[in-house]
Amino acid sequence: MHSIPPRLTAIIDVGSNSFRLIVIEYVAERWFHLVDEIRESVRLAEGMGVDGNLQPPAVERALDTLHMYAAFCHSTGIADIRACATAAVRIAHNQREFIERVLNETGIRVQVLTAEEEARFGYLAVVNSMTVENGFIADLGGASLEITHIQNRIMKETISLNIGAVRATEDFLGAIPADSKSVGRLYEHVTREIKALDWFRKRPGLTLVGQGGTIRNLARIAQKRDKYGLGELHSYLMDRDSVVDTCQEMVERNLSQICRIPGMKEDRADIMLGGTTVVQALMEVSGFETMEICSQGLREGIFYDRYLYNKANRRFEDVRRSTIYNMINLYPYNMAHAEHVAFLTLRIFDQAPASTMVCTAEDRDLLWAAGILHDIGVSVDYNDHHRHSFYLILNQGLPGYDHRELLLIALMARYHRKGTPSLQGYTKILDNTDRKKLLQMTACLRLAEQLERSRDGVVRDVRLNTEGKTSHLELEVQGEGVVALWSVARHADIYKEAFQKDLEVTVTSRVAT
Repeated sequence: MHSIPPRLTAIIDVGSNSFRLIVIEYVAERWFHLVDEIRESVRLAEGMGVDGNLQPPAVERALDTLHMYAAFCHSTGIADIRACATAAVRIAHNQREFIERVLNETGIRVQVLTAEEEARFGYLAVVNSMTVENGFIADLGGASLEITHIQNRIMKETISLNIGAVRATEDFLGAIPADSKSVGRLYEHVTREIKALDWFRKRPGLTLVGQGGTIRNLARIAQKRDKYGLGELHSYLMDRDSVVDTCQEMVERNLSQICRIPGMKEDRADIMLGGTTVVQALMEVSGFETMEICSQGLREGIFYDRYLYNKANRRFEDVRRSTIYNMINLYPYNMAHAEHVAFLTLRIFDQAPASTMVCTAEDRDLLWAAGILHDIGVSVDYNDHHRHSFYLILNQGLPGYDHRELLLIALMARYHRKGTPSLQGYTKILDNTDRKKLLQMTACLRLAEQLERSRDGVVRDVRLNTEGKTSHLELEVQGEGVVALWSVARHADIYKEAFQKDLEVTVTSRVAT
């Protein structure tokens, strides 16, 4: 399928709570995607408050897990392995002993990241998968909380606080169930820590991005509570009230009750109250009502550092375009056809009757993306490829687009051939205004698809003029254009429904072949 053989790399996050291994397949400067992931709850930071050392039971759990990771990489033929340790190992008095044991017993060489390096990799994950220009990243791990300031997509400053989910639980809450007084003491401690950071405050134009397993789990719980309708976590907007509700739901509840909260990860349940209290205090003191979730983190940041080695500051220049072309290169199909459909789609969109047009310039960018990706489902099978396109787009996630935008792009691809565009139960994310926009954008895309039905570029350009109740679509063709005329005429109904205009199609000029 691909002329350049892909590579495999394994990245291991030796975290303070969980160890994660991801496997990414990639072709340099072409495409990449996640092909495998393993997560183990190790609790490496457990008991460190006693003497500042990694405790023997935690060390043994870590070695067992890393031995399994090494065996996995060996059996799957992955020689390119990078393992990085974060706060728990960084602050441990017995750090060197632990690193040497890991190397001797598993063959894995672990790099201990400084707080600044850890924050930088988290930042690279955010800046290469989201369109955040200015704001803050809050990365909550098991042993620490990193807060990073972004300005014009540049990492400006960062700080690491020793208030991770595991440490907060051990130092303030103790055994579950935890009483409200213990939770209050933890809240007051975090409040003091955050208040001291006078630069970390909500201001106009700033976004708060959340990373880390506890924050992702909080978002999953919020989605379940809200019956959200979309399982994607990346770019989900979690509101502060939801965090408060989850926190209150866990206070003075036993572990079994906490585990039964919809969306709760069972192996994280005993530290979720501590972690949630940290997030609540962080949001309330800084003044942010919402937190945008980044499902990527340290591991992806490490990958971007390599993959974007030749890019300035290890950043994609345009996250959205990079996402679209990454997907195109990952699932090859008739790109010339897709680009011509996208061109014709935008030509129709730009000349559509202003009197009934509800779409905006921002919607035009979504329409371009749908035009490029509409046929990507052909890489699965031609039959029902519009449905395959919908599935691939929705499940790929399209980093850089928010959930509303993702759904609109996927739905346009879903209806580019036939059917009446529907919000399909996604009313938690899309509203009635989007219903009309979806119809108009899909109409433009469907007409362009029919003009390019023969996939030979016979329709070189279009002119759309509207007079009264009728729009006149004039085709500039190279050749006869018989197929285009026949095909587009059969879909004039969606144009009338979208723009309240009849559609007449004629060939007004021919380009020499």
